[in-house]
Amino acid sequence: MYYVVGTKEAYQMISRRDTRTSEYQVKTRLSTCLLILCIGVVVAYGQEELPDNYLPISLEIQDTRLEGGCGYLEGFTFSMDLPPGFLKKTFDKEKLFEIVRSEKITGTLTYPNNKTAEIEYEVVNHRGVEDIYMKTTLGYFLWEMLDITDGGLFFAINWWYCPPAREVDLEALKMAEQLLADSSNWHKMDDRKCEDDIANNKWSLFCAIKYASIEKMGEYNHHNTAMQALRFTIDELVPNHGFEHTLMDYNNSPSTTHKDIVAVINKAKKKITDELQLNENDQ
Repeated sequence: MYYVVGTKEAYQMISRRDTRTSEYQVKTRLSTCLLILCIGVVVAYGQEELPDNYLPISLEIQDTRLEGGCGYLEGFTFSMDLPPGFLKKTFDKEKLFEIVRSEKITGTLTYPNNKTAEIEYEVVNHRGVEDIYMKTTLGYFLWEMLDITDGGLFFAINWWYCPPAREVDLEALKMAEQLLADSSNWHKMDDRKCEDDIANNKWSLFCAIKYASIEKMGEYNHHNTAMQALRFTIDELVPNHGFEHTLMDYNNSPSTTHKDIVAVINKAKKKITDELQLNENDQ
């Protein structure tokens, strides 16, 4: 089991007791709190300090599953269900990766209100390095800095992880742009509930990119590259904005116009296009 020394107060500073995780609070408070956390992690983990925006997670062996959580996400637990007998033997990173590659490994994300959602695990090659990919309703995250002990394992996730750009991200942004091309189709009062946007063909920025992501990608990742590009663009345009939910709050801001929404999408498209071009040049 991993104990992070001297971080209890840091954990409490950004703990939330409901399922609404504030984007702005996570981004702004992590930088400060992780300075405190890193001291403890170096002592407990014995490796390099965690960069900003990384959350440490420890899972312990519980019968046929690994289960645990992160103090920053108070009340949330993560689990990984493994084949019978797997955890009764000593295992290392290679054996864990092998079982995730060969079998459909899932787990459970439990929210503070006891709501549950399935987690899917897979092995992916991320910029030349293999990592376990944890697909949750909070977003999709790589297991980085993985360390395995007799009692369980430790890893860190980048809360603001942005997967490498793909053509499908650009396609999703273009579709969102089409949905919002006419100002009469813009929904100015977003509540992040998209059923009415779909029914009325009136789209907020969040619902347009969420719907386009599902249509183009076949699934919804709250932190997919298209959505992250929009968030990062808004961060650049409105520094220190204080938004709790970046896409919704920017959409609903009294100062935001339809022209602004279109401009944000165009800037996000350029981010994706530039990354795709850079990747092509590197090949």
